Amino acid sequence: MSERVLPGGGSLVPGESGAGSVGSVGAVGSVGAIGLVGAVATVDGWSIVRPVGEARSRRGPLRAVRPLVAVLAVVPFAVPFLWLVASALKPVGQFYAFPPTILPDPPSLENLAGAVALVDVPRLLANSTLIAVLSVAATVLSASLVGFAFATLPARGRRPLFVVLIATILVPPSATLIPQFILFSRLGWVGSYLPLIVPHLCGSAFFVFLFRQWFRNQPANLFESAELDGANPLQAWWHIAMPMAKPAIAAVAVFAFVGSWNDFLGPLLYLRSPDSFTISLGLAAFQGTYVNQLHFTLALSLVALLPVVAVFAVAQRWIVQGVAAGGWRG
Repeated sequence: MSERVLPGGGSLVPGESGAGSVGSVGAVGSVGAIGLVGAVATVDGWSIVRPVGEARSRRGPLRAVRPLVAVLAVVPFAVPFLWLVASALKPVGQFYAFPPTILPDPPSLENLAGAVALVDVPRLLANSTLIAVLSVAATVLSASLVGFAFATLPARGRRPLFVVLIATILVPPSATLIPQFILFSRLGWVGSYLPLIVPHLCGSAFFVFLFRQWFRNQPANLFESAELDGANPLQAWWHIAMPMAKPAIAAVAVFAFVGSWNDFLGPLLYLRSPDSFTISLGLAAFQGTYVNQLHFTLALSLVALLPVVAVFAVAQRWIVQGVAAGGWRG
């Protein structure tokens, strides 16, 4: 068999593998009649070959544009955050100076010290951390358990029930505020953290969907082997499924943490004592009390934002893996 020229460039040459082999990928790297080549794949005994320089020239413009597109996409989100950091670190004289300065010279923590002197910031952070950690634990456990059941247990009516569960995402949270408040009020939970934590034990449709897709993408024989070895579904979920689902757990944990940390309406409805306020509710109360102390408000806002930024920075790789691996599978 002789070499054939492809219309789009490159050549089709006889391959060494037998007929019917598909998808053998490799690089030839030899200099022949067509110069330095790269074998893309082997199909039915023929190797599709294109010059390396041609492939690089096609990818070159795209690689050059990607960093610019990434920078342009980040700017609208980075500028407000950088402005907040710079403003919170400015001394009072520079904060209200006109014309304004862009960067603090020198950076100062006097705004943060003044805010801490006016409000119990450590207590606010401790309250928010307690609620967020317990909410994350409840969300991960409940959503992973339900997602594992939907993914592996052969129950009748599983698909229609899953569709109903996903449809609850369309229900606006404001539609359930009054029924939930009446329920928690009759239970005597108003004024405590229970209304902010216990509902997470019922899971979330979106998080259940992520875990369900993750478990469906895992080899089914793993769970079947566990069943043959005498493990019940709970044991298979805890000892096999959960250790494999670390990226999905990290993604769900970060989303749940951010949602709980930034929650304002829930603490506003159920918390009564200032000693139990979260950082978001305490920041709103501080802003309403000290209206003219904007430099203190920005310093406190920076303190409230830093834990969220730190969590995203630490778990970024896991978030991408968890969400990407949760692609739809029928």
